[in-house]
Amino acid sequence: MEHLPSAPSTSVVVLAQLCRSPEFQVRSKLCQSTIHRYAAAMKAGQLLPPLSVALVDGVPCLIDGYHRAAAMELLGQDTAEAVVITTSKLDAQWMAAKANMHHGLPLKSKELRQAFGVYIRTGQHRKGRGKRKSLREIGQAIGRSHNTIRNWMAQDFPKLAKEYGQEHGNGLGDEAIPRTPSPPADAMPALERLAQVRQVFQTTSCPDAREAIRQALHELHGELLKDWQEPESDF
Repeated sequence: MEHLPSAPSTSVVVLAQLCRSPEFQVRSKLCQSTIHRYAAAMKAGQLLPPLSVALVDGVPCLIDGYHRAAAMELLGQDTAEAVVITTSKLDAQWMAAKANMHHGLPLKSKELRQAFGVYIRTGQHRKGRGKRKSLREIGQAIGRSHNTIRNWMAQDFPKLAKEYGQEHGNGLGDEAIPRTPSPPADAMPALERLAQVRQVFQTTSCPDAREAIRQALHELHGELLKDWQEPESDF
């Protein structure tokens, strides 16, 4: 029988004892430069936020702070301050995925797709009383368009995608909004990368970084969208 999450409490945890299973990490790998940057900051005396740990069946599982924990170990630390909560494995998996989406380095498209998988497997798409969230609502939670969510669901959860289509003729999970055509498959990699550019732009407060992104987009706009000139004939 699963229990509701306990109230969070602050405690000191032993780093070597923390479970770091892929079940609680949607990132494909840690960023070594970020680890060294955190280590340098801590060595200089900067205090970083505490780790987040979930007790799942008595096992301390790291759900947020993988780069910080690695930096502490790089400095030879054995223990760390952590916010600890007792919860179920499913809740812990979603907490970890959500933390990765909102904290630290922006997730890559492949990693966001992993987070979407956790979202579905942990039942976050359910509203209760047999109802489900619309694809637009899921997209807002994951940070991707409903078209991307529809494509991911069709490929990764075909049975669920079919159920969505049966319940809602437009396949959106939201009958009030007309269905828009899905972009061609060949366009999806570019569209997803443009969404990543938007996300990075919105998450940085560095004026130079924002201006660099604006300039790159302006140049790209000029290259791709300028009027096509028919080649002149030599005859």
